[in-house]
Amino acid sequence: MGIHFSSARLPMAFVALCMILATACRESRELFTEVAPPKKIQKKIPAPIYKKTFNPRPGFEPFDGIDHVPANYTFMYEPTFITQKPVIKRRIGETYVPEKLTINTYAFSKSKKEIKFRMSYPTNLKGSYHKINAADSTNAFRFINKYNDTCYVTKYTLTEVRDTSIYHIGIILDHSGSMGDERCSELQDALSESLKKMSKRNLVSLWKFDSNISYEGTAYDSATIQKMLYRKRGMDGFGGGTAINDALDRGLDTMAKYNKYKPILLLFTDGIENSSKNKNTKSIVEKALINNIPVFTIAYSGGADSVNLRAIANETNGMYFQCYDRSEFEEVFNNQLFSLNRYYEVSMMPCMFDYEKLSISAGTVSEQKATGEKTFKGVRETISLNINFELDKYDIMPRYVQEIEQMAAYLIKNSSLSIIISGHTDNQGEDSYNIVLSNKRAEAVKAALVKLGITPGRIATIGKGESDPLTANDNDNNRFRNRRIEVEIVNN
Repeated sequence: MGIHFSSARLPMAFVALCMILATACRESRELFTEVAPPKKIQKKIPAPIYKKTFNPRPGFEPFDGIDHVPANYTFMYEPTFITQKPVIKRRIGETYVPEKLTINTYAFSKSKKEIKFRMSYPTNLKGSYHKINAADSTNAFRFINKYNDTCYVTKYTLTEVRDTSIYHIGIILDHSGSMGDERCSELQDALSESLKKMSKRNLVSLWKFDSNISYEGTAYDSATIQKMLYRKRGMDGFGGGTAINDALDRGLDTMAKYNKYKPILLLFTDGIENSSKNKNTKSIVEKALINNIPVFTIAYSGGADSVNLRAIANETNGMYFQCYDRSEFEEVFNNQLFSLNRYYEVSMMPCMFDYEKLSISAGTVSEQKATGEKTFKGVRETISLNINFELDKYDIMPRYVQEIEQMAAYLIKNSSLSIIISGHTDNQGEDSYNIVLSNKRAEAVKAALVKLGITPGRIATIGKGESDPLTANDNDNNRFRNRRIEVEIVNN
């Protein structure tokens, strides 16, 4: 006997069958879960993605994506100029420890009588700029020689300058393989923003380099400069070795052609010289000095040749900067461009032969101390002893004895040297009388040196009277400064 389903019961049977199958599947999954739990999936740390948008040149340096930040490093920030008004910081019940302020010195020049240089505004670790209190009696400039002899400069001028000159700013950017595409793009963006912040229009020249040098152009207007900067984005067309010397050589040659404006050359690099045809760094320094082009160098990360870059800046009368993180790119450019228009001009008579270091200590309007140093070779020309005379007198005052003792000690250590002592007067009195008086002053210093053991034959004297004033004879203080002694060194 066959089984028959009516048309009404067939759909109901189909629905019942589906429910039975669904229940069976769910139970089988639950059973599987109890017997064999799922495996734990190990999370993979994604590898850093470095998008190469360039074809590396021969000598490619592998990209290092790590910013080498030293322990306890304080990042640089965009400079904030401190107000001219005193900012006195005090904490109730606490001792306030001032933050260290640093002074950079650059743009040295020398004549037979004096040296001149620029001094940056004292800067703290966060890039804030402070004003020097020129009236602070504790301000000190000291020259130190190879024997660690120290003398204090008592005759100097310190002038605050707001420079409105137009500069020719040359900028050389490292695009070697070690920089990487992303960092090069960020470097270009940071420079772009810094140039936009310049308070006035300057002439800008731009180079990018790896093992080859690419001159991007020279322009005044911002739009053209931006086109120069972004003609090639990131490392497009670059990625080889690091030809620092060739880049500087090429930049100096171009800068020398534009002698209408004040020149300055900025070099940014994260590497070590390895690709230049010109291996003679000394010749590059000499070219910069001949053309009076200071080189400001920026070392990026711990891989840069900071020793060589510091030496290039020091020898060309430029400044050296160090940054460790790409977030500082814009700030370091801001600092350098800021220094072009705000600085202190210093002129002084050096007080010692063969000095190797200038040490600076200055007070600020915010009652903090700022310090700086400059290492360089001495000037074997004319120096000024800290010896002055009363009106119409030639006897040496007791307070100047130590100065003569110091000169004697130097001559004893350098037995191959002789000196010429010249005496000077102010403009009071007859010319002929002043010649005699000035000669007596020179002879008085010679006698004091001979008494301290210096052979008389090593010392010549001359009286110059009022013919060569140090400053204008327009008040008692300046006339006192003109009644002085100068010494010139002579090689035997």
